[in-house]
Amino acid sequence: MIQYIATFFSQYGAVQFLRHAKKAGLKCKLTPVPRALSSSCGTCSRYAGSSWDPGFPLQDLEAVYEVAEDGYRLVYTEEDSR
Repeated sequence: MIQYIATFFSQYGAVQFLRHAKKAGLKCKLTPVPRALSSSCGTCSRYAGSSWDPGFPLQDLEAVYEVAEDGYRLVYTEEDSR
């Protein structure tokens, strides 16, 4: 499984992500955003999966990063959905 970090524009979006993840059986936890990344609300979701897309509605999602040995790799931004 690949480790991911999702950042959000609001606390509401982070909490909704956690709620959907639990319903989908996805192990997920909310933590402060790492200093190397920036986020509007300061809260991120850490989760593992075979894809960055967890398969449920994403509200207020700012970006998703893959956790790599040498840091973080951006895999999705809100701009990709436009």
